[in-house]
Amino acid sequence: MDIFEHLSVATGLGVEVIDVTGEKKFSSVLCRDLLPFLQVFLGAVDCAEADWSALLYGCYQSRRFGGRYIFLTPSGLTYCTSPLTDASGNLTAGVVTGPFLMTGYDEYLEMDVFGQHEIDKAIAERIEKDIHLIPFLTPAQVRSVSELLYTCVMSLEDTQAVQKPAPLQTDALSMTYSIQKESELLAAISVGDTNTANALLNDILGYILFSPGLNMEALRLRVFELTVLLSRAAVKGGANIDAIFGLNYSYLREIDALATPEDAVQWLHSVMRRFAQHVFDFADSKHVDVLYKAMSFIKSHYAEKITLQDVADSVYLNMTYFSKVFKDETGQTPGNFITATRIEAGKKLLQNPAINIIDIPEMVGFESQSYFTRVFKKTEGCTPAQYRRMNRPRY
Repeated sequence: MDIFEHLSVATGLGVEVIDVTGEKKFSSVLCRDLLPFLQVFLGAVDCAEADWSALLYGCYQSRRFGGRYIFLTPSGLTYCTSPLTDASGNLTAGVVTGPFLMTGYDEYLEMDVFGQHEIDKAIAERIEKDIHLIPFLTPAQVRSVSELLYTCVMSLEDTQAVQKPAPLQTDALSMTYSIQKESELLAAISVGDTNTANALLNDILGYILFSPGLNMEALRLRVFELTVLLSRAAVKGGANIDAIFGLNYSYLREIDALATPEDAVQWLHSVMRRFAQHVFDFADSKHVDVLYKAMSFIKSHYAEKITLQDVADSVYLNMTYFSKVFKDETGQTPGNFITATRIEAGKKLLQNPAINIIDIPEMVGFESQSYFTRVFKKTEGCTPAQYRRMNRPRY
């Protein structure tokens, strides 16, 4: 496995080989070095098992997609995979490189970590301090890493006279359905043709729902696969890649909640319509109405324990995509706007001497007086008590 150790050193990313049973056959030095932090981090966001399952599924998907597969895990970390196959072309293992981030560290921590999870203060401080152990890559770098990984796998298999992988039409994780219909569906999505896409999706779902031995676990896997395919088609059609990437991440998290085949059918149709809409509508939108509604929601609920997800839900957008739109249009993150709104409300209350200063943090949505004081001093240059003294009403 020397070639994968060299790949790890060259890219600065961990490399692992995972067989079809989920057993690790190789871990690079960088992987082993990152493991202690990764265990703490994944434990804090409760994604250890989910991320591991995603890695294993990614290995299978890399076989389906012809040897190159880039995917996001439930924790928000990104990986590249390529398959190792035997002489007959059967999958024997997957080579995984990562993790890495494709969003900035501050944005990732705010939106995907602290914005969604209640984490012990000491652990949160460690995550904030050591998150830079996980590399940040641009899309161009990610594509290059994926190509390098694929080249390494192919060179290894060439020396062993092993058949190179080709895209699968079926595998152990999939059910039979029309590959031609799938291609037609993706073409319709890529041009934003919702009517044709709806009809084709119905045909495909018919193949899936009437397949022998259908169960919800197998159906969720097919829904997962179709969602990834639909998102790629939307990007190919010109949709904003950041928007689709964020939507896809959110949707993949919802799949586990699908309880019946009827739920899956309805859900997939709504996802397909959203992706098709993005091909034409969302990329050029200025989102004026979205921003107005989001800011109004924040100003009406700042005293409550609202999250970024609550605000995004109020305007019916995926949280990652909403946060990007908000920052692009306003120059600040939604979290910063919430904090600024709370501080402004606190300043007004501090000018009223009848209100006990101890009660003010809770009245404006802060969880503790110490945190309110720290944020207030950082933004205003003085403590709340000092601000009150300087702004006493004059009679």
